[in-house]
Amino acid sequence: MVFTKQGTHQAMDDIRESVAELAYYREHFIKL
Repeated sequence: MVFTKQGTHQAMDDIRESVAELAYYREHFIKL
C-alpha cells in the first residue's frame, strides 16, 4: 500500500498532500 500523490508542485497543494499522506499512513500503520 502506497499513498499516491496527485503530481502537483504548488506550495499549498504540497502541504495539503503532505498532511493527507501523514494522516493516511498514521491511519493504516497505527493498526499494525
